[in-house]
Amino acid sequence: MAIAAVSFPVIVVAYLVAPPDHWARALVYGAAAVLVVVGTLLLARFAHSLRVDRRYADLLENEVAHQTRSLMDSLAATAEAERNLRLVMDAVPDAIIVVDREGRILEANAPAESMAAGEAPLQGRTVFEFFAPAAAPVVGERMAAAFGGEVQRFEVSFVQDDGTRGLRSVLYAPVRERGGGKIARVLVLARDVTDQKRTEAQLQQAEKLTAMGQLVSGVAHEINNPAAIISGFAQTLLLDDLKPEHRDMLQMVYDEATRIGRITSNLLAFARAGGKERTLVDLNDIVRRTFALRSYHLSTLNITVSLQLDRDDPKIWADASELQQVLLNLLINAEQALVTVEPPRTITVRTRAGEHEAVLEIADSGPGIPPEIRAKIFDPFFTTKAEGVGTGLGLSICYGIAHEHGGRIWLESEPGTGARFFVALPRDPRHDARAPLEPAAPAPPPTAATGALTVLVIDDETALRNALLRFLGRRGIQGHGAADGTEALGLLGQRDFDVIISDVRMPGMSGGEFLERLRRERPELTARVVFSTGDTFAPETATLIRESGVPTVTKPFDFAALERVVREVAAAAGPQRLKT
Repeated sequence: MAIAAVSFPVIVVAYLVAPPDHWARALVYGAAAVLVVVGTLLLARFAHSLRVDRRYADLLENEVAHQTRSLMDSLAATAEAERNLRLVMDAVPDAIIVVDREGRILEANAPAESMAAGEAPLQGRTVFEFFAPAAAPVVGERMAAAFGGEVQRFEVSFVQDDGTRGLRSVLYAPVRERGGGKIARVLVLARDVTDQKRTEAQLQQAEKLTAMGQLVSGVAHEINNPAAIISGFAQTLLLDDLKPEHRDMLQMVYDEATRIGRITSNLLAFARAGGKERTLVDLNDIVRRTFALRSYHLSTLNITVSLQLDRDDPKIWADASELQQVLLNLLINAEQALVTVEPPRTITVRTRAGEHEAVLEIADSGPGIPPEIRAKIFDPFFTTKAEGVGTGLGLSICYGIAHEHGGRIWLESEPGTGARFFVALPRDPRHDARAPLEPAAPAPPPTAATGALTVLVIDDETALRNALLRFLGRRGIQGHGAADGTEALGLLGQRDFDVIISDVRMPGMSGGEFLERLRRERPELTARVVFSTGDTFAPETATLIRESGVPTVTKPFDFAALERVVREVAAAAGPQRLKT
């Protein structure tokens, strides 16, 4: 049977794994087409690829999650660091500000924000707004120098919330970009040093007063001794029967020597602060002493002073030197106001004793004080005077002293009617024997001597010893002299005396050391000691007199009063048994 030839197209099916030349050979042999079938292997490879991509996707997702967590942690740490930095900056009491080249504020801490006093936020404002207009050129120059790379430190004035003037200490520090690049910002540190400067000024003034006290103490000792010598011989000569004209001249000599003593005593009372010790002081006496210091200067300015003092002698528990400083500052303030007006010029000082407080008033006939100035008259550094005239601290110091004593100070004034300052201080019910020693009141004219006494005079001034011994001799009192405590102890080893008058401050053994030797070696003689000194306001002298209880006479002596003290001490100690 014959087989008929059949013609039909052939399609060769091949797997992807077949080599490409096999596909070509099939076409040569007449295949109509080649169909490449992936089949199971193709699916497997596709599934494998999908699995590989899935793993890569998982790894990528994990890495993205890890990096996201790291970024979030870093952002949280950064935010925490910024919060901590802000807390630290806000905790600093100084104002911290970052500014650009135009002075615009980029960053500021809480103390700096408080300078805005509730106004708009600081960011975007300029630093020049927070200084007095007159300080703007200085602030600008310093800022330019800081942007030039220099650290700048300076002080400028500013206007406080109440309109008064204050002082700020300012630091400008340049802030460079990383790597020491250009300076785009400046860090500003500002501190209010108003109170600090006031305290420093008060301390400097206190130090000057202390130094003055030491100087005046030495000068007073050198002045009082010659004055005592002049006074002593004048008083001795006045015991003689003199012609009237001679008596008048001697009386003038004695009066002027006494005046010298008052002047040095007033200087000592002001200059010796006495360690801020509060005692029972007479306000009227403070007024008299302070006026005595300024009386001559006031007269040269054609200023008349009227003292209207309370007859009850108001006494208060206070530091006498500080009260004298208050009164002196107020007097000087009145003087400076009065020289701006034509005469007549008057200052009236009044004291008034109330049941619970004593009031001191200082009134002047000057131009008065305008209302806008009255509100800040007691502020530190406030002054209406020309540059170099005063520090602006006088009335501020008065305010501080008054309040330290539990009192108050205030002003009443209208332009054209003068000014009146009042200082009210509480009265203290205590009565203390530690009030400053006063020179003995002038005694009545000497009468006839009564009773023979023996006195030992210890003083390093030979002329003063001789003046005192001559006067006592004229009064029937036998005396011997010693130049210091050591010589006096030698004389006391040979004989006894009814009274021993010892200077407090001497070369070698001082009066205090001499008294201590007597307490150890001759205690029965301590009741016969009388101290003499030209400076009862020196702290060490005042302490010695107060603690020892020894009667004290001040130089230059009123010899009649001294004789009275000698006789009183001798009578109180009793008759002296003579050595054998």
